[in-house]
Amino acid sequence: MKYMEKIKLSYEQEANMLYYLLNQRGRVMKGDVRGNMYEIYKYFNGDRDESICSCLDRDTARKVDNFINGYSWSDETRFTPRFRDAFPHLALVKEELQTEPEISTQPIDMNEVLEGMVKAKSVPVKPVKKVKTKK
Repeated sequence: MKYMEKIKLSYEQEANMLYYLLNQRGRVMKGDVRGNMYEIYKYFNGDRDESICSCLDRDTARKVDNFINGYSWSDETRFTPRFRDAFPHLALVKEELQTEPEISTQPIDMNEVLEGMVKAKSVPVKPVKKVKTKK
């Protein structure tokens, strides 16, 4: 799937993929559903189109799902509500980009830190008796 990182699609193509995910994936491969699936397939691999035998539809749908799952989406798309519906764990919220990590400006007393490390108690380990078994 390393080649997926090299492919960059336009915003319209990403929107088409989201539409397929939310509305058409898993449906009967006829008409617009089949056409849209092969259009997405052409974004990543151009060796098939709608004119191919319908016996390859199941394989093509599996490959399209793999393409979509391995694709690295643009930030512009990741902010949309539709993307949030499809991939809630990958979606971005505007506040996430605007927050900067907090940096502590107060000095740290290293003696306190070291004392806390030294005070850690060691836990004794009981020896385990080995039992000999007869062969």
